Amino acid sequence: MTGARRKHSTRTDQLLRRARAFFQPGWWSFSLRIWAALTLSLGVAFWAQIDSPASAAVTVMLLAQPLRGQALSKAFYRVVGTLIGGVVALCLVSMFGQERQLLLGGCAVWMAICAYVGTLRRGFRAYGALLSGYVVALIAIAHIDAPQNAFDVTVARVSTVMIGVASIATVALLSGTPHVWQKLTRSLQKTAAEVRHETRMALDEAVPSLTSLETVALSSTVFSLANQVHDTRTELPKGRLRAKGAQVCLIGMVTALSCCRSLLALMRHATVSPAVLALTRSDIHAPSGTDREAILADLLQRLPPESPRLSRADAWRLERTASLIASRHGSRMGLNTLLKASPLGKVRAMSQFAFHPDKVAALINAIRVLLCFSAAAALFIGSGLPNASTALSQCAMLLCLGITQPNSASFGRGILIGTPLGILTAGITSFFILPHIGTMAGMAIVMLFQVMFSCLLIINPTTAAAGSHYGAFFFVFLGLNNHHDYNLLSFVDRNTFYLCAAGITAFFLILFLPPRPRRTRFRITLSIARELERQFSFMSPPFTPALLSRKYDRLHQLHTLSQAISQEGKGKAAWRVCERFISLADLTTALARLELDLKTARQYPSLTTLAETIQADLTRMTLFSLEEHLPLMAEKMLSQAQLPDDHAHVTAVLCAAGLAEVHFLLRKNRSALRHYGIGRRRW
Repeated sequence: MTGARRKHSTRTDQLLRRARAFFQPGWWSFSLRIWAALTLSLGVAFWAQIDSPASAAVTVMLLAQPLRGQALSKAFYRVVGTLIGGVVALCLVSMFGQERQLLLGGCAVWMAICAYVGTLRRGFRAYGALLSGYVVALIAIAHIDAPQNAFDVTVARVSTVMIGVASIATVALLSGTPHVWQKLTRSLQKTAAEVRHETRMALDEAVPSLTSLETVALSSTVFSLANQVHDTRTELPKGRLRAKGAQVCLIGMVTALSCCRSLLALMRHATVSPAVLALTRSDIHAPSGTDREAILADLLQRLPPESPRLSRADAWRLERTASLIASRHGSRMGLNTLLKASPLGKVRAMSQFAFHPDKVAALINAIRVLLCFSAAAALFIGSGLPNASTALSQCAMLLCLGITQPNSASFGRGILIGTPLGILTAGITSFFILPHIGTMAGMAIVMLFQVMFSCLLIINPTTAAAGSHYGAFFFVFLGLNNHHDYNLLSFVDRNTFYLCAAGITAFFLILFLPPRPRRTRFRITLSIARELERQFSFMSPPFTPALLSRKYDRLHQLHTLSQAISQEGKGKAAWRVCERFISLADLTTALARLELDLKTARQYPSLTTLAETIQADLTRMTLFSLEEHLPLMAEKMLSQAQLPDDHAHVTAVLCAAGLAEVHFLLRKNRSALRHYGIGRRRW
């Protein structure tokens, strides 16, 4: 009995822990804010006697976000997307109002274009692009049999959206909605402390205990905060400047972690002189600044006069230390700008932020939308039933919302769960509760429980897809209107089409070309290989913060995808591929940085000839001949560094360090370059 009781107690504790984890902190306040906005939007819509007041409630539920900046940013892009979609819908109806096939084809092409653009964008900009696609379907297709009503429908649609947006914005501004910038600042400060610890360990340890994957995992954590940066603009004065400061902070931290990886590799595979090691082991007395050249010049001046001539490893260590110190100072300045809106000065150039554009995924999503919508249109419109056009517009909306999700199959399963649950709840509400409600106050009380349950599902990642669909479209299933219809046959007829639309959309999202982690990883690694190919020919974009941020975005996605693949049972192989392409991405940026340093070296008369010769050799030599000649090139540069000529000796050390790093990375990735066929023309 004792063992049975312990077993029962253990199961009870597990259930209690799961229940506590499900009820997330802030759920009550989040639910109350959404309920207040929902009540306000419905009250205004009913008072104004706007057609289809349920659309205002749908807008509020679609804009449900736990943070103020997120809600306001999403509301802004919803307004922009609705206006663009309304204009396009009116243009299509005016041109093809009497030609059903051409109207459907125009809607399909426009939705495919919006899906392409939405896939290339990030955050709520993608939502705005997709919204402008399915708004055309809601206006043009839902009233395909009555094109003369398109203008009135557009005005009503825009009006309900504006009511919902104004309601959510009013509640967000007047209530105690948590700010995005405060959460972002706390996350940046916490991560900055971890980055400082990692950089100190990389500088202090003679035999490093860190691995490259550990530093990449931390840089992936840093870069995951990038999506919150844009939402801070709607919350703070000088929001654009503060957002740029946050971007500078992110780029500075991930660049410092990249320097850590180089230092770890250097200390494991090369020997640094004791004088240089003692000088760079601690950054306590290092100069504060974001200029890598100035910091390196200061370090060279503080070298003891009796110290031996710099070796390639010494130059590499000095340059990476200077870059690390400059990056850390830049991240501190960026964080200070986020907090106090202080001027960025020279580090403003580090605010050039770019993401990796997955054009293949965008094209695939556009094709999925085009084909899936065409198949649904042939099925629904071909049936000739009265509510088929409404169901097709619902199918278009679900396609656009789910097609760009990282896991569209999970979103499709959420539709399969959320739709029947929403229809069942709507039926109970319509026929057993609403007949006993005669005031707006009673309606608000009924909606409170509905909103609380919806927000509970939305705030949990595992149920977010089902919760967002259930909470947003509950009012569509309910058919809430100024004069509510209690006809059971009408309710069943309407929701049968919605259920069919959900089933067809889920079928396409789950089974028709869904994004797979391995396919996405292949495209990421292919983009790294192609950029390295261009860099070998020195045809890649110059070394800029935009190039760096695009690289770190690729590595962040690669790390996330490796985690997903490792959970499928092939963890070691996935992490080996990840580490291999991290090293190839480092080789790309090392070549870009070397090209920039050689360009600077050509400005000095004492280095012009040597820099031009090295540049020509880097472009013409085969890769493995280049691997043999790089040490000689670095030694020639170091020989010029012994003769101080203005700032030329600092630039010579930078070039020598870049040559040493490229040599090391070429030797390290020799088998990978052969295996993947990278630089085949240079063999």
